[in-house]
Parts: sequence; C-alpha cells; structure tokens
Amino acid sequence: MSTSGFAKPQIHYVIELQYAGLEVRLLLNGIEIVRGTQAEKKIVQQKVNGWLSSAGNELELFASIPDPAHINAPIDLKCLVFRGPHGRQPEESEALARFAERDKAKLPAGAMRSVWKTSFAADPFYGPWRWENGRPISLDATTISAALQIVRSVIAALNGHNTTSLIQLFRVHIDENARAYGMQVDRVEEQLAGWCHSWTPAPPRNPSPEEYSLTVEDNRRLLRIERKDGSPVFTADLKSPGSGPRRIYAARLAEAWAIVR
Repeated sequence: MSTSGFAKPQIHYVIELQYAGLEVRLLLNGIEIVRGTQAEKKIVQQKVNGWLSSAGNELELFASIPDPAHINAPIDLKCLVFRGPHGRQPEESEALARFAERDKAKLPAGAMRSVWKTSFAADPFYGPWRWENGRPISLDATTISAALQIVRSVIAALNGHNTTSLIQLFRVHIDENARAYGMQVDRVEEQLAGWCHSWTPAPPRNPSPEEYSLTVEDNRRLLRIERKDGSPVFTADLKSPGSGPRRIYAARLAEAWAIVR
C-alpha cells in the first residue's frame, strides 16, 4: 500500500540506517524498525512518527559479524535520526542523533549484541496511539489463533472484493497512520479499495501457523505478523503471491484484536 496523498506539510522523524557486512536490528521503544542480514552495502530510510512516544524515545542498535574470517568487503555501520518536513531535506532537517563505526575490531562477532543506544524527545508528537493502552500480549495458542483469524478475515474481504469490510479491518491502521504522517484518510481508503478491486480471488485455504512468523515486541503491546517465506502477509495463492504488506502489527485493544500498523 502506498503512502502518497499527504494532507498538509508535516514534520517527520526519520531514521536512516546504512550497513554492510553485518547482521543488524534497530529497535525504537522496543519495536523492531529495521532488520537486515549480512549483505553488501544497504541504506534503509524509515519514517517513524507512528512509533513515537510522548514520554521519550529510546533507540537501540544491535549488530554482529556472523563470520569475520570471510569478510572481504569493508564493514560499514551508520545510523542517523533526524526531523524535518516530509522526506529528507538536509538543508531543512535537524539531526537528533548520529552513530558511525567501520572498524571490524570494534563490532561484535558471532551473537548479535547492542552496539549503540540513544534517546530523543518527539516535539511535535502526533499520538497517543491506541496500541499503547492495549492489553499485554503473550505468544500463546489464543494469540496465534487471533493472528490467523486476522489473516483469514482480510483474505476473505479481498476474495469477495468487499471494500467496506477491508477498510473496517484496517480502520485503526488508517486513522492513526493518517494522523502520524499527515495523510488524507479518503486517499488511503481509495488505495485499499484499489488493492481490493485488483485482487485475484484464490480458493479458500486455511492459513497454517507453520507459514507465519509471529513475534511479540518488547513492549508486549504489539504482535508482529510476517510470512516465513518473505511473501506478503495476505498471500492466498502460493504460486502468485500478489501484493500487500510484508509485515503488519496487531494489538489487543479493549474491543478486540485490530491491525494497528
């Protein structure tokens, strides 16, 4: 789903992570924002307004060199937190935190370990978020069943080209992302409708727990749902994976489980 259709200029908090030759994890307030495997140089830039807390924000970077003996290319690890209007406009952006390390000897080999931790305030702040007051989550049979029911419900709405049901399933996601990133709600709904209408129906198939990677984030208020094969979460036909998000977050709100990010 695209993130076009901004309603007005808005300040964005952006994290930029650059790495090479490393496995990395970047957590913001206990939520995994970026995960990367050992590879050639890669740069990831992520807007994070929707993950920020009014009480303060902690960023922690984990890294490891899986096999130092086989590293021929230079090691590179850089992280920058900045805020500015819309995308990155360096001349108008304010740097909030920086980290850089290229010395292989200073980075951990083997098990992934914390290499940098920093904190920063969020002003302006676009929350609060519904999931912050959600119920604590444990990865038990009830949670697994709820996650698979979310997947089934979205696939059923897509298969039936039922735009109304699809938008309702993403209601919290739409409203809070619109607020966080200055987007127009009707534009986001149009994008969901376009996804729904372009969907090729697939025969009903019960999603299996073995197909999905379910992770309770460190704050225990969010459940990250992904497919183990890297396909979009709502893949219905394994021969034609289709489109859609490759990662969603669900929360256990007072009323029921909901897709929140």
